[in-house]
Amino acid sequence: MNSRMAISIPTEITKTSPEELTVVWDDGHRSVFSIKYLRAECTCANCVSEITGKRMLNPANIREDITITAAEHVGRYGVKFTFSDRHDDGIYTWARLREICPCPACGEKFYV
Repeated sequence: MNSRMAISIPTEITKTSPEELTVVWDDGHRSVFSIKYLRAECTCANCVSEITGKRMLNPANIREDITITAAEHVGRYGVKFTFSDRHDDGIYTWARLREICPCPACGEKFYV
C-alpha cells in the first residue's frame, strides 16, 4: 500500500480580475485567492526567516492594489508569481496553494 497521499493539481489557473486569481483543481474544487493574500502567504527566505520561521512580511504593508504581472510553472509541482511590487522569489507548490485555500470549506484566513 502506498502511504503517500495524492496531491491535487490545478487544471486551470486564471487571473479573474486585477485583484483575484482562481485555481480549478483536478478534483473539481475551486480556490479563489485575493492577490494580496497570495503575496502575504509567500514563504521565501525574504518573507519568512529561515532560522526562526517567523514571518518577516507584515501583511498590512502590502498595497491593496497589488497584482500579479507574470506567472511561470516550476517543474511539475508549482508556480512562481511576479507581483507588481517586483517580488518574485516565492514558489507556490500545488500542495501549498491547496493548503492555503481561503474558502470556507478549507478554512478561511482573515488577516488579509
